[in-house]
Amino acid sequence: MLLRRVLYPRIARRADGRSFSTASPAGVREWYGLWIDGKEVPSIAGEDFIVQNPATLETVTRVAEAREADAQRAVLSAKAAFEDGRWSKVAPRDRARILTKAAGMLKERLPELARIETLTSGRCLREYNAQLARVPDWFEYHGALAQTMEGSVPPFSDEDHLCIVRRVPLGVCALITPWNHPLFIAVKKISVALATGNTVVVKPPELAPVTVLELAKILSEAGVPPGVCNVVPGYGHVAGAALAEDPNIEKLDFTGGTPVGQVIGTAVGKNVRHYCAELGGNCPVLIFDDTDLEEAVNGVAFGAYVANGQTCVSAKRILVQETIYDEFVKRLTTKANGLRLGDPMDMDSHLGPVISAKQLDSIESLVAQGVAA
Repeated sequence: MLLRRVLYPRIARRADGRSFSTASPAGVREWYGLWIDGKEVPSIAGEDFIVQNPATLETVTRVAEAREADAQRAVLSAKAAFEDGRWSKVAPRDRARILTKAAGMLKERLPELARIETLTSGRCLREYNAQLARVPDWFEYHGALAQTMEGSVPPFSDEDHLCIVRRVPLGVCALITPWNHPLFIAVKKISVALATGNTVVVKPPELAPVTVLELAKILSEAGVPPGVCNVVPGYGHVAGAALAEDPNIEKLDFTGGTPVGQVIGTAVGKNVRHYCAELGGNCPVLIFDDTDLEEAVNGVAFGAYVANGQTCVSAKRILVQETIYDEFVKRLTTKANGLRLGDPMDMDSHLGPVISAKQLDSIESLVAQGVAA
């Protein structure tokens, strides 16, 4: 059986001559600070960075830039909040009530937050409307699940002793989240950490940090105490590195590229702390001649082009059985040519811009390598 590799058809055209949207949605402010100890604050150095609209390269907002001292300040705030029991000692059912309230408040804000995500990441609004609709469920689910946690009494060989297992919160958790799913992945991490009584310091992506900062305010308004959820937007090699090296962190959860994940793992390991990493991949799709070809084409197109092709589970390689190779390429090319590249705010657009010039350069390099192979 022979498998041949397929190069993805390039989509390098605008569907029409209309200009991209430039207006910021309601709710986007001109400046965002760090969120530490339940309030918005500037960075200690007083430095900001710009968040751009990748479709127009216009400035969306300015955000305070967290540096090492800011990350340490946030960690100490989270540590104090954990140790005094304002959240860690709250009954799971009471934590669940607060998180359920936050879920309801988040649901009301989803249309606005979806537009902010599109404005800052370039992913099409039609996709964010679908993806973010499920985001509040994470708070409800983990809040409910935390109420079911029970200890156990495992059997012990010595009858004179009793072995009891009881699950308790870890402490301060550092959560480093990516730019391709800013709110979605942040909520997955934050919801389970808070539901189980931990406190968190979140380092959102510097390219798209706004919705995570808005989420911190929603949690505060829902009743999450000050210091329990802190957000320090900044650059990975500065704010992220400071979190990875901080001995007051009990667990670090990272989503991002494999090389960075290895560096973070080394730093966390020096303090012998818990580490969880969801790293990049190079997912192949295998197409055999006994499959429904149209279904295979649609599946590959979705896997390749959803989120503008910028997800860790994107279908990056297609290996097709040689007997159906030519027909598959023909159909996939037709499918790709039917996709509409345009303003990501336009509900008729299938694809928007990639998030940055750096990302575009990386894609162009991969395309060149594929063509030359």
